[in-house]
Amino acid sequence: MKDKIRQVVYEEYGNTLGIVVYKDDKKVYEDYFNNATKDESVHTFSIAKSVIAILVGIAIDKGYIKSVHQTILDFFPEYKLKRNQEQLKDVTIEDFLTMRVPYKYKYEPYTKVFTSQNWGEKILELIGGKEQIGEHFHYSTVGIQILSNILTKAANMSLKEFAQKNLFDYLEIKDIPDVEIHDKESQLEFYNSRNNRGWVHDPSGYYITGWGLCLTTDEFARIGLLVLNKGIYNGKRIVSEQWIKEMTQEREKNYGYLWWIYPKNQTMKIIRKEYNTGKYDSYCANGVGGSLVAVIPEKNIVISSTCSLSYNPKIRTELINKYIIPYVDSLE
Repeated sequence: MKDKIRQVVYEEYGNTLGIVVYKDDKKVYEDYFNNATKDESVHTFSIAKSVIAILVGIAIDKGYIKSVHQTILDFFPEYKLKRNQEQLKDVTIEDFLTMRVPYKYKYEPYTKVFTSQNWGEKILELIGGKEQIGEHFHYSTVGIQILSNILTKAANMSLKEFAQKNLFDYLEIKDIPDVEIHDKESQLEFYNSRNNRGWVHDPSGYYITGWGLCLTTDEFARIGLLVLNKGIYNGKRIVSEQWIKEMTQEREKNYGYLWWIYPKNQTMKIIRKEYNTGKYDSYCANGVGGSLVAVIPEKNIVISSTCSLSYNPKIRTELINKYIIPYVDSLE
């Protein structure tokens, strides 16, 4: 079965770099592809969002943030509302976690934000327009950059310092260097290169929340283990069980707090293609190219898959349901 997984990966999921699987907190599968190794760090794009969700929970647990219902402007008291921004007065942290924020833009204004000095503060100017809070699900990578500013202001330390002290140290994740992106060319180079360990920050030093975090396949799996074990890792409570419960509760269609929620036996549509979620409920941190951290509580399984950049790849649900889970079951 292990050979079959490797064959299927090469034939159907050719941009895969690594797969690590844990069952009952024990590593039961680990393999690497395309000359990748266990020590290679991978940029998994939006998996960073799901890590940020955990950090927000830790900040609330520690009292740095009052609750998810705290308004954004609590952290930017000097900000003056602009035209068509009345909604901003009521936008909360929860609205960003659930992607319910109304924006003035229809398409992600990457250039406008990424060429500014302070990406999070730039987002403030782009909130508002004709829609009301929660009227539509707006999945916005640039939008949640504001959470970096909020966590930094609330904890009085950089997001990376906060993450290292309160999360990564406990997960035995060390040595995360800074990565600076200063123009479009350096950003594209970062997107397409291999083994970029580190965390990207904007010109003002605020670390990126929607992408830009590069860890190894196994390190991403440890984040999944923390979620599977309801906030505990290696016997140590890192984030409250209540937060994990709230974070993985479906609020929008298939979405919790920056985690994707997939109830079992459901048909989901991704980029005009339909997929079955399989026989088990799962929570997933998803990234461009097929990278994911899948948490399957009923089976006590965590699957981490890292991939090189590829747009519109084949979704990994069939690989997980048809090959990986049966392989793990065969070990019992």
